[in-house]
Amino acid sequence: MIVSAYGWQAALIECDPNEVSALNSACLQSQLFTEVVPAECTVLVCWDGELSIARIEKLVSSVTPATEANVGRLVEIPVRYDGQDLDQVAKRTGLSKSKVIELHSSTTFTAAFAGFAPGFMYCIGLPEVLQLPRRSTPRVKVPAGSLAMADTYTAIYPLNSPGGWNLIGTTDVQMFDASAQQPSLLLPGDRVRFVPVSK
Repeated sequence: MIVSAYGWQAALIECDPNEVSALNSACLQSQLFTEVVPAECTVLVCWDGELSIARIEKLVSSVTPATEANVGRLVEIPVRYDGQDLDQVAKRTGLSKSKVIELHSSTTFTAAFAGFAPGFMYCIGLPEVLQLPRRSTPRVKVPAGSLAMADTYTAIYPLNSPGGWNLIGTTDVQMFDASAQQPSLLLPGDRVRFVPVSK
């Protein structure tokens, strides 16, 4: 891992994607930082007062992908597997639609980091057979509540927005509420299950 100063009271820690969850937990548990922001292959840490880069390097030196991360909340989200791309996903993976649904809904994902839009949480743990690239032509508008997959991630679009992920379902659960004390339904480290419901 590489630790670099990021202004006066912040540092950017570069790491492998499979180390982010454990690194995020270690930084939170250390209570050294006022803010910890995980991303795909970095963790940004901020602090008040004095803190040396050497001390941060010492903290992260013991973190490996095998380091146990904090077990976050289990959040179950009811979804209808009725997405526009479900047929195409089944065809491209060589699976039946029911098998795609079974694989996706039986997986416990981990909310890894937020990005793209407020409340858009990249969840990791997608079975390898379901890991498809983004669509070659993005859609101009993807409705809020759309359950989607792309590359190694699955996520729910929290707002109406453009998007290029493969749409496999929908939910009525509100993923982001700017007026709430915790605006985003999901936080990094949460465990996420998608529960199939009938139309």
